[in-house]
Amino acid sequence: MTEGSKAILMNTLKEWTKFTTERDKFTTVANDVAEIARRCVFDAVAFLKTQNVDVDADSPETMKIMKVPIHVEAVIEAAFPNVKASVQMKCSGAARMIVINPNLTISAGGTPVTYDALKKAVPQTFESNAADFVRDAFLYMARIGGKEQTA
Repeated sequence: MTEGSKAILMNTLKEWTKFTTERDKFTTVANDVAEIARRCVFDAVAFLKTQNVDVDADSPETMKIMKVPIHVEAVIEAAFPNVKASVQMKCSGAARMIVINPNLTISAGGTPVTYDALKKAVPQTFESNAADFVRDAFLYMARIGGKEQTA
C-alpha cells in the first residue's frame, strides 16, 4: 500500500474517531439530561397525586397519567458525520422536546443553560418546562377520556 493510500485511510479513521467520540459524549449528556428531566416530571406528577388526580407517582420510571405511561427518553441521531441529541418527553399525544445544542447548552424553554450549570442546579425554567409538559399531558388525557392514543 502506498503512503498516499495510507494517508487517505488514516484521515478517514481520524474523522470516524472524532464522530464516535462526539456520539459517545452526546449520548452521555443526553442520558444525564433525561434523568434530570425525569426527576422534574416526577416531582410535577407527585404534586398532582397530592391533589387526588388520577396519576401514578411511585417512581420516575413508572409515572402515569390516567393509567397512560409517561416516557422521558434520550434521543440520539447519529449519522456520520453529524450527531444530534435531545430528550423527548411523551405521554400519549402530548410531547415536548429538550434540545442539546452542539456547544452543550440545553434548550428547554427560556434561556439555554449550560450542561455543567444544569448538573449543579436545576434552573426554574427547566422545572417550569417539565410542569408545562405534565399540564399538557394531563389536559390532553382529560380531553380524550384517559385512553392512550395509538400512533
